[in-house]
Amino acid sequence: MRTLIGKPTALLALPLAAGALVAAGAPASAASSAATTSSAATTANTANTAASAPVRIQVSYPYGVRAGRVVSYKVKLVNNLKTKTDEIFLAVKFPKNVTKTRVYVPHGSKYHEHCTRERTRALCVLPGLKKGGSYTFWAKAQVSGSARGKLYGYFGGAVIDTSTNTDPRELFTEFGDRIGWVKSKSTITR
Repeated sequence: MRTLIGKPTALLALPLAAGALVAAGAPASAASSAATTSSAATTANTANTAASAPVRIQVSYPYGVRAGRVVSYKVKLVNNLKTKTDEIFLAVKFPKNVTKTRVYVPHGSKYHEHCTRERTRALCVLPGLKKGGSYTFWAKAQVSGSARGKLYGYFGGAVIDTSTNTDPRELFTEFGDRIGWVKSKSTITR
């Protein structure tokens, strides 16, 4: 079974020290109408994920980043099913203003991920999540020293029935046009 995971039914920006996006299952264009008030964030944080979305993506990101520095995004994948999921394909991309993108798992984790490390994107294949389980890891991007304006990050993927040894670039070619991206936006300062 191959199911996309990045299409949110509700996309929410939470006003924390850093921003947070929660995706569950509708188009990423919902980001423009995301709730940003404290009262909306409190209720949104407890919103349930649509039953059709097997995995929920949560992204915490900074509102402001400095040109020439590394910016970190905390990414959490949560299994919404009552059973274990198949393997998970995850894509993280930054269309511009970035010179290097990486995904790091916490020390001591047993994820056994298979990731690519490229200039503007990182692609990973992760083992399936057990019932109620989650993965937490860091996506990091080196912001170009000449960057100005906004830094946009995109996070999405699919639940797939393939080996974790599958080349993530092949999966990106297969799913790239259909992924509903969770979008983050940070202001670049100099």
